[in-house]
Amino acid sequence: AQTMPSYFYQQQIFFDLTIKKIFNNSWQFIIDKKSLQNNKIFPFYFLKDSINEPLLISKNKEIKCFSNVCTHRANILCNHPSNKKTIKCNYHGRIFDLDGVFKFMPGFEGVKNFPTQNDNLKETKIKIWNDFIFCSINGKIKIDSAINKISNELQNYPFDRLTFDSDSSNEYVIDVHWAIYCENYLEGFHVPYVHKGLNDDIDLNLYETILFNNGVLQRAKDKNNNKKIYAHYFWIFPNLMFNFYEWGLSINVIEPINKNKTKIKFFSYPINGCKQPNKSNASLERVEREDQKIVSQVQKGLKSQFYSRGRYSVAHERGIHYFHQL
Repeated sequence: AQTMPSYFYQQQIFFDLTIKKIFNNSWQFIIDKKSLQNNKIFPFYFLKDSINEPLLISKNKEIKCFSNVCTHRANILCNHPSNKKTIKCNYHGRIFDLDGVFKFMPGFEGVKNFPTQNDNLKETKIKIWNDFIFCSINGKIKIDSAINKISNELQNYPFDRLTFDSDSSNEYVIDVHWAIYCENYLEGFHVPYVHKGLNDDIDLNLYETILFNNGVLQRAKDKNNNKKIYAHYFWIFPNLMFNFYEWGLSINVIEPINKNKTKIKFFSYPINGCKQPNKSNASLERVEREDQKIVSQVQKGLKSQFYSRGRYSVAHERGIHYFHQL
């Protein structure tokens, strides 16, 4: 089988179709329940640099997700997290409760057939798994089997002891097509050539790639103790990466900006009492910089008139092949 043709990464029509057909139907990791703290309202933009849909998470008896747009004249309702008991529009004073239900609007006395269901905030899809909150505009891409796979694979993992570490988290913008970054993540084939430090730590002879519905697991074993798992690398279609280590969890969210630019959000969740290692030759920061350097070279190479497409390695690139099939 052949890889994706180079024009896929370069032509605007394919980028636009990807946003419309894939990302608009995707689930995105937003925040964890602990990080909501005492806030009852948490506004955010769903994929701000591409879809840019204003939404809010509301915490009442249940945690729900709603449109952050007023049903009167389309004003953005909330710009900052808050602990308010209602959602009030600062344009004309329309008020909603935390379940998105219209409660009051000045100046509408005597208006017939008011309010209706259309005056309530539109509710969107939400999924909570091990205190991680995911949202989707329509939920067409199914991720239940992917998160169930993680739960089954890591039955004894201390999810309840994970805590977000803002100091070790980061955000990057790179001049690379989003799919190139995902392709690089989905194979360990490049490790001996790109990541010298990581190559010293993991045994590539025992490296496993496991495919499942809308996801890929790569299981790496410790080179010094092949009975010990060094890391579980889970990818959830199209752009979520959950990486489980002995010290904790790192999450990468790969957000398209345009066909030549991508934002990488990196969230660090150490287990209580542990810290994300940052001084070794295989530190996540170092590996990330090495990855960014090599995918930038691929971005340039795809523009060559002498390259169209390549072939997959059956032994090492099953994850990429599956990604391209999706």
